[in-house]
Amino acid sequence: MAGGGTGGHLFPALALAEAFKDREPKNEILFVGSRKGLEASIVTREGYPFKTIEVVSLKGRTFGEKIRGLLALPRSLGQSWRLIHSFRPDLVLGVGGYASGPVVLTAWAMGYRTAIHEQNAFPGLSNRILGKFVDRAFLSFAGSARHFPQQTAILTGNPVRRRMRQKEPMKKRGPESKFTLFIFGGSQGAHRLNQAMEEALIHLRELKGRLRIIHQTGDKDYTEVQEAYRREGFEAEVYPFIHEMDRAYAAADLVLCRAGATTLFELMAMGKPAIVVPYPYAANDHQTLNAKTLVDAGAALMVVNGDLSGVQLSRILCQLSADPARLKEMEERAAALAKPEAAERIVNLCYEMVGHA
Repeated sequence: MAGGGTGGHLFPALALAEAFKDREPKNEILFVGSRKGLEASIVTREGYPFKTIEVVSLKGRTFGEKIRGLLALPRSLGQSWRLIHSFRPDLVLGVGGYASGPVVLTAWAMGYRTAIHEQNAFPGLSNRILGKFVDRAFLSFAGSARHFPQQTAILTGNPVRRRMRQKEPMKKRGPESKFTLFIFGGSQGAHRLNQAMEEALIHLRELKGRLRIIHQTGDKDYTEVQEAYRREGFEAEVYPFIHEMDRAYAAADLVLCRAGATTLFELMAMGKPAIVVPYPYAANDHQTLNAKTLVDAGAALMVVNGDLSGVQLSRILCQLSADPARLKEMEERAAALAKPEAAERIVNLCYEMVGHA
C-alpha cells in the first residue's frame, strides 16, 4: 500500500490492511510512504512494516521548487523499483498522497497488478493520472467516476476501521446527561475551527455545566485552546491528537469538523450528526463536494469557512442542543448513508484481480 501524508489517506489504508488480515491472517502488507507524512508515526504503531521513499510535493510551490521536485522524481521511481523488486507483491494499491504516484506508476511499468482508492468526490491530480494506467479505481463517491475510465471505476465507498463501525445503539440522552460536543479538524487540527470555538465560549455561558467538550486541536493551538476553556470555566478534554477516535465519536451528541472524505464516512459509520466546515483551500474545493452528500441527506449542517464566527457557531450549538428530536433524525440519516462493508468489498475485488477469488 502506497501513500498517506494525512489521516484522510492513511486511515482508509489501515482499514483495508485490517480487512486483508481478516481475510487471511498470513497476508503480508507493506506500507510505503514519506518520512514527513502522518504514516511515519502511525503505521508502525498499528503493527505494520513501513518503508519510505523521498517525495516532494509540487502543490503550492514556486516555479523553481516545482522544477527541483520534478528533477527528484527519477530518484523516487528508483527507490520504488527497489522496494517492489524486493517485496514482490501480488498487488500494489495506491491510497493517495505524495508517495502513491511513484510507487503505483513504477509497479504498473514493472507489470504488477495495480489499483487506487480515491476518497474524495473530486479526485486529486495524482489519482487522476494514475487512473489512466491502473487495473481498478475504487471510488468513495459516485460523482468522481467521470474522472476515470468506465471499465476500471468501481463505487465501493470509503473504508472505515472496524472500531469505527457502529455496533452499539446510538447514544441515549437522558434529562441529566450533559450534551457532548466533539471538535476536530483532521489529523493536524484546524486553526479556524479552534478559533471559532474560542470565540463562541462567551456566547455559550447558558450551557455551562450542561456542556461537555472533547477537542482535538493539533499541536500548534493546543495550549491556547486549553487555556481558553479553563479561563471560561467549561468542562473540556483537550488533546493535540486523539488515537482512539472511536471513543470520542461514541461519546459525542454532535460533531464539529472539516469535510474530508474519511471524516464524513466515519460520521456515517458511527451515525453522528455534524456541523461541517469544508476546508476552503482543498484542491478543486473537493471538501464542499464531499459535504453535500451528508447535507443533502439531512445528516449534517454546512457552514462556509469564511462565514464561520463565534456568534454563528454558538447560535447553532444552542439550537441543536435544545432539539434532541432533530439530532435523532440527523443520526438516523447519517447511519443510513454508511457503507460498512467497503473495506471487505475492496479486498474481495483485489483477490479477484490477482486470480485468488
